[in-house]
Amino acid sequence: MFRRRARGLTLIEIMVVVAIMALLMGAAVMSTRSIGRGGLRSTATQLSACIRYCYDRAITTNAYYRIVLDFDHNSFWAERSDDKMLLAHDKEKAPGKGEAFDQEAADKLREEKMNSEAEKIKERGNSLGINLDPPPTSKRAKFQTFTDAAVKQVQLTGGVQLFDAYTPRQREPYKKGRAYLYFFPDGHTERALVRLSRGDDFYSLLVSPLTGAVEAVAERIDPDRDFDTRGQEKGQ
Repeated sequence: MFRRRARGLTLIEIMVVVAIMALLMGAAVMSTRSIGRGGLRSTATQLSACIRYCYDRAITTNAYYRIVLDFDHNSFWAERSDDKMLLAHDKEKAPGKGEAFDQEAADKLREEKMNSEAEKIKERGNSLGINLDPPPTSKRAKFQTFTDAAVKQVQLTGGVQLFDAYTPRQREPYKKGRAYLYFFPDGHTERALVRLSRGDDFYSLLVSPLTGAVEAVAERIDPDRDFDTRGQEKGQ
């Protein structure tokens, strides 16, 4: 009796197995990428809704709102202030290379300077034997995070990143530190471009200063040449 010789796989069979494995791997990759794109789209929807909410609330509550985009911690949230404020006409003096202007440090330095000037005036008055009051100065609006079920702090996950943000106040898009988008009771906001990314995929959010409407585009859009001036509101 001769034992039957074990038959190996033919070349065609090997090619079929390889093709099936390639199809399975391709399907897994496509599924993973589809999930990632879904997360990017979901985050773009959340941020768009937050922008629209702050625009509407600023009008209905006669208060000032802003959205904080924290690039270092990859998160965003909303804040409110009842103090009147205006945006400066001059460009913010940011460090450059995508580093955002440090608004908190600027406010602290301004407050220290005001206190120092007030102390000097008081000392001058004491030396003259009179009570001199410092000249009135406009106070800086103080914003605080507000608790609202409709707008919560969002921590980006699943590889989705705050890529950058650009408003006419800036010399360049910010991608480090904290950027702000302001909303005013008279019904206007800043023209803004906020971009979200996940790998090579992008969502660009274009904010209208006149209506607060947000156009979400599933691609990377660069700022227009006239981005700094087109569609800007008075009083900023």
